[in-house]
Amino acid sequence: MKRLLTAAVLCTVLILGSVWSIRAVDNTAQAVALDVENDRLNEARETWDAAQTLLGALLLHSEIDQADRLFDRVLAAQQNGLTDEFSLDRAELLAQLRHLPEVQRPTLKNLF
Repeated sequence: MKRLLTAAVLCTVLILGSVWSIRAVDNTAQAVALDVENDRLNEARETWDAAQTLLGALLLHSEIDQADRLFDRVLAAQQNGLTDEFSLDRAELLAQLRHLPEVQRPTLKNLF
């Protein structure tokens, strides 16, 4: 009976941890995307940089590195006054930020 109870507790802890990590990534990505949408790029970058430890523990580093490069391109285009490049890079950054929570969604492939 103790083994069954221990297994149930461990399973519950794992499920709760998974739900927490999904929500943490989703909330962070939404907050950064909202700042980018409202042209508060410096605030978005600060939020993004503050969340690096959390995101680095929960996501693939290639996804985070891609968003970092896009942030750099968006900020450079904004500083240089390149409106066409800024618009394209900004749209790509928003797509990447919206993609991050999807990377962590559980699928049958992940479960098995």
